[in-house]
Amino acid sequence: MTQQTPKTMTSAARLLFPIVFAVVTLSVASDAGQAPSRVWSVGPLTKGEQVMGFAVSTSGGTTLTGPHLDSQTSSIFTATRGVVFAGDRIVLISKVGMRQVPGHNTPAHVYKLLSLDIKTGKVKDTREITAFRDVPIFAANDAHVIVAGYTVLRLTPDLKDAGVFDYDTDGHGFGSVESISPDGSTLGNATNPGFEFIDAGSLKTTRLTDAPVVATSVSSKGYVTDNVHWTGKYPNDLGFVTYRDASGDHLLYHGSCGGRPQFLTDELILEPGCKNPLIIDTRGNVVKVLSADGGFSFAGVAQNGERFALQLTASDAHEQFVIFSVKTGERIAYVKPDRDGEAQSWTAFSPDGSMFVVGSPSKLTLYRLP
Repeated sequence: MTQQTPKTMTSAARLLFPIVFAVVTLSVASDAGQAPSRVWSVGPLTKGEQVMGFAVSTSGGTTLTGPHLDSQTSSIFTATRGVVFAGDRIVLISKVGMRQVPGHNTPAHVYKLLSLDIKTGKVKDTREITAFRDVPIFAANDAHVIVAGYTVLRLTPDLKDAGVFDYDTDGHGFGSVESISPDGSTLGNATNPGFEFIDAGSLKTTRLTDAPVVATSVSSKGYVTDNVHWTGKYPNDLGFVTYRDASGDHLLYHGSCGGRPQFLTDELILEPGCKNPLIIDTRGNVVKVLSADGGFSFAGVAQNGERFALQLTASDAHEQFVIFSVKTGERIAYVKPDRDGEAQSWTAFSPDGSMFVVGSPSKLTLYRLP
């Protein structure tokens, strides 16, 4: 993929402000930043499932890995949706097996929720749920946990019921919660067609649009998508970032590369799909261009909006996570998990960005950041 050169951004509604950006080098081998301190490391936390695996080489050959315990880290998408901070607890969800459910021909997945003491890593409470799809969890901004299964459950840190949202409440035949705003206040619900906000505290909804939506990230004011419906106007471009709020659609970026844009705050968005990831604002300005060695992907942001993380994987290096300042783009620290994830280890920040948890149900480690 070729390096992206920032260019003048356009909007569906207006001309955008001039581009102001800074280049920030994010070298894996750099000595910048202090080392985080390990608080605890625990695991395995659940028994897990036996799975078969395979790897495809650049030469086209496929190698079976044989039966092994599923680390549950094979999806970059779920890496930031498997573990969260909630008050004085860390809550993790783990797929532990299958079970036949009355009235269904196919067995359901069995998930186990675990609530760990943040000081010791000791499991304090557990809860079991079943579902026929992946079940992401999110951290609300009031020390509660959101579990997006058949219904949207709002739980206390010790996994007690604190509210429920049924996708059929507003008469919609479909609903899917896949994202929460960086500040933990707002969930995005794709109602197919359409999109609405769900308040993470009250679970009340606010309708945003009735149009078909494929959102990659949500803020408290709108959503972003990498949908390519601008190709008619820009036929030579491959990547797009569209921001939708109450006033309509705004094309913030278009170019020869792109990925799944992610909100860092209500105003700042990470575009991680190019060789040099971009931080742009909701007016279309490129405020920073980040330079990374090797592959990278989004790995979470603190609710206070001060720190975010990227997973970096060079061809000759193990998985590691680099912590950055949202304000300056400078590297604060890097964290290496005890075990590499198959695709990406699970990660989460504490609300104030002072702690970072990384790993999987097989091995979970909590770090205090400098």
